[in-house]
Amino acid sequence: MTLRIGNTALSPQQYRDVAAALQDTSGSTSFAEDNDQLKQFAEMEVLAARARKDGLDQDHAIAAKIRVAVDNVLAHAERDHLYAAATVTNDDVKQKLDSHPNAYDEYALSHIFIAIGPTKSGGQRSEHDALLKATQIKKKLDAGADFASLAQAESDDPATAKDGGELSPMLGMFVANEFLPVISQLHSGDVSNPVRGKQGYHVILVQQRTVATFDNRHKMIEALLRDESVESTITQWMQNTPVEFNKSTLDGQAAK
Repeated sequence: MTLRIGNTALSPQQYRDVAAALQDTSGSTSFAEDNDQLKQFAEMEVLAARARKDGLDQDHAIAAKIRVAVDNVLAHAERDHLYAAATVTNDDVKQKLDSHPNAYDEYALSHIFIAIGPTKSGGQRSEHDALLKATQIKKKLDAGADFASLAQAESDDPATAKDGGELSPMLGMFVANEFLPVISQLHSGDVSNPVRGKQGYHVILVQQRTVATFDNRHKMIEALLRDESVESTITQWMQNTPVEFNKSTLDGQAAK
């Protein structure tokens, strides 16, 4: 016996299981050295035992909460089980990588955004003027101008202009469809011609591009394939499981 609370005794393995289950809230897989966590757990167990003695677990509202909590834990456990059981081979990973060129490349990008319509100065800019300005910026960059300085001075994207136009690193799959075909043709250090986005033109600097290979993307793609297998299985189960909700049975009835 490792822990006793009233009439409840936990063996070493039961204690380890309980401590692991509480890790999300306690932040530790063991509360052996933390009296506060031990006290909180003991208090929870004492209150739960009293609630059962008082019949509170039979109350319809509380019973419903218990059911939802238990089903939620089981649903997550089944997802984890499906994920671990999915069969993903090296050939599967290679096929996924080969069939989605550029999607798994990682890009470190900066951009200068020239808006069509309202500008950061409060004015209005036509599409013609936006393209003209973006083209002039590209010419300055080709002539040796500093990208970050131009972004700070000219970009209409206030969220990135202050950082010299720098964007968070991202995989190709998360790059907007209008930009990926352009940047996928560039190398580290290259700057694009103006690219039309939804709200204006972008001049894009590829600071660094890490090309995806089997070795550097294997684990990520395997995880994606496992996720796809899980979702496919769940979709199939749902298609084979009738779900019917009869709202009319609730009409005119007050919640009890």
